[in-house]
Parts: sequence; C-alpha cells; structure tokens
Amino acid sequence: MEISKLSHYYWMACDRMHNIVDDLYEDLHDDYGVPLENKSRVDQAMEGVRVAILQELDLIKTAIHEYEDIHSKKEL
Repeated sequence: MEISKLSHYYWMACDRMHNIVDDLYEDLHDDYGVPLENKSRVDQAMEGVRVAILQELDLIKTAIHEYEDIHSKKEL
C-alpha cells in the first residue's frame, strides 16, 4: 500500500465521521431548529452513531495495520 492510499483511508474515515456527527446535530433538533428536550428522542437520535463511529475508527486501525504489514515484509 502506498502512503497516499493510507492517507486516503484516513480521510475517508474522518470525512464519514464528520458527516455522522453533522447528521447527529441535525437529528438532535426538530424541523424548526428547536433542540430536542425528551431524553428518549435524544437517545433515539444517538442510536447507531456510536456503532458508525467505531466502524470508521476500525477502518483507520485496519488501514495502518495493513500498511505496517506490507512495509515490514518489504524490510525482510
């Protein structure tokens, strides 16, 4: 894997996390921009956000592991 591809994976994961957080912010407000006041509605808005963020963090971990594996084999 080239260093540019590693950077691309980082960018991709971070960009998707940014979009996830933007969507969460929108979901924490009603159609008029008023923040949600009901805990169950807030919980519902957050449902899946943690899983989605963890998936993107896993992509970063996988990318660096793959990069290190490829480059450590080149050194042998």
